[in-house]
Amino acid sequence: MPGNKEQLRSEFEHEPKPTIEIVPRGILIEKIRQLHERPNVAVAILLGGDRIACCDEGVIAEQENKLIGVATIAPEGEEMSGQPTIVALYVVTEFRGKGYGGQILRKAVERCVERGFDKVRMDVMSSNAKKITDKLPKELQEKIDMHDLGNIMDNF
Repeated sequence: MPGNKEQLRSEFEHEPKPTIEIVPRGILIEKIRQLHERPNVAVAILLGGDRIACCDEGVIAEQENKLIGVATIAPEGEEMSGQPTIVALYVVTEFRGKGYGGQILRKAVERCVERGFDKVRMDVMSSNAKKITDKLPKELQEKIDMHDLGNIMDNF
C-alpha cells in the first residue's frame, strides 16, 4: 500500500500550518473551553480544575482558529509546590503524529527558560509524551525535571 502512504503524506503537506504562541492565563482559559465543548476524558483530567487553576500562561497551537494543542505553565507548580511545572501537554487526537506536540513543548520549555526557571517539572503520563520529550534538543531536555508516571494516559 505504498500509494496510500504517499497520498497521506501529500495531504499532510497541504494542510495549513498551525500558529504556535504563548498566551496569558485569560486567553489560555478561553481557548481551553473549546476543548471542553467535546467531552474527552484526557481533557477533563489534564486541563480542568486544580490542574489549570495554578497556571498563569501557556502555549497554544491553532489551525484555522481552532485549538489543536496546548501546554500549560504553572510558575509555582501544582498545589503551590514551588517548583515551576509544565502541568499539561495535550494535542487533539486527529492532529497527533504530525510533530505539533514537540513544537508546543519546545516553545513551553523555552518560555520557562526565558522566565528564569532553572528546572521545570513535567509529570509524563503517556508513552507519546515521553517520546516527544526525548526528541527535544539536549539543552532543553536538561531543563526538564521529568517524573515518569507510567503510561496511564495512553488509552485517551
